[in-house]
Amino acid sequence: MLRQSQNSPLSREDAREIAIRALTFLAGDAEHMSRFLALSGMGLQDIRTNAQEAPFQAALLEHLMDDEALLLTFCGNENIDPQLIAPALHLLEG
Repeated sequence: MLRQSQNSPLSREDAREIAIRALTFLAGDAEHMSRFLALSGMGLQDIRTNAQEAPFQAALLEHLMDDEALLLTFCGNENIDPQLIAPALHLLEG
């Protein structure tokens, strides 16, 4: 469960975990995954090649942040505080 308190800052490893969980979430629904692929211009091979790379992981989180309903569904399913997504994105971008 990723529900950080103000006393426990998000780590880069936490951010990577959130992104991998986001990939798993998107991959579990053909419509969500197809939309991500179409908007990102990536193919399945790109995902296989780049899944562990921070820029790709940041793109996953950015995709979620661009669709509030999708973001809230992901966070609800994964029991992640939605307010952690922006800091996680920032960590992966930096």
